[in-house]
Amino acid sequence: RWPVVVLTATGIAVAETRDISTDGAFIKTKLPLKPKEKLRLFIMAPNQRPLDFPAEVAWSNPHGSDQDSVPRGMGVRFTKVSRDYRNFLRNVVAKHYIRKT
Repeated sequence: RWPVVVLTATGIAVAETRDISTDGAFIKTKLPLKPKEKLRLFIMAPNQRPLDFPAEVAWSNPHGSDQDSVPRGMGVRFTKVSRDYRNFLRNVVAKHYIRKT
C-alpha cells in the first residue's frame, strides 16, 4: 500500500495503491474515475523517488467499501511507459515484497 497522487484534467486527489504490477495498479480512492479516463499517477514507493506514470482507467468500482473484497476504487492501466521504466518498476516492487516476507 503506497500513497499515490492522482492528477486528472479536473484536479488532484491523494489515494493509495492496493495492488501494483508493471502493467497497472488498483487505486483505492473515495472518488474513482470512469473507465477510459486519462490520468497521471505519482506513486510514492518506499525509499524511491516518486514513480510517474501516465495511465487510463480500465475499470471502476464506485460502490465498494473497506469491508468488500474489492473496495471503492479503480483499476488503471499504465500507458506510454518505456521498457526501461517497466523494468525499474518491476525491481522496486520485487524489493518491496522481498522485505515484507
